[in-house]
Amino acid sequence: MNIENPYDSPTEPIVSTNPSLLLWSLGFVFATSFVGGGVGALLGVAIGSFVPSYYRSVFSNGESPSFDPIAVGFGQGLTQGIVLGVFIGLILVALFYWYRSRSQK
Repeated sequence: MNIENPYDSPTEPIVSTNPSLLLWSLGFVFATSFVGGGVGALLGVAIGSFVPSYYRSVFSNGESPSFDPIAVGFGQGLTQGIVLGVFIGLILVALFYWYRSRSQK
């Protein structure tokens, strides 16, 4: 705040972003999506193997002889796991940057 002009906004220190930190953040989100996809695919295959009636009841063509609940479980688990992994990764990176911004003051 300026003494002559009390309406001036206070000057904040400029926080520069490190490019390697941005690459780390991107890699972290990618890693969490990869792990989430793997875990989701394993869970989907397990559900398709041990409880195939679940996928048969969820999809309209589940009673068709060509319906493969293991393949459906793999695809569903993979896609849902990737989405959840990206979501968790973005939340953790946002919390990291929030903590970093708060600890620099």
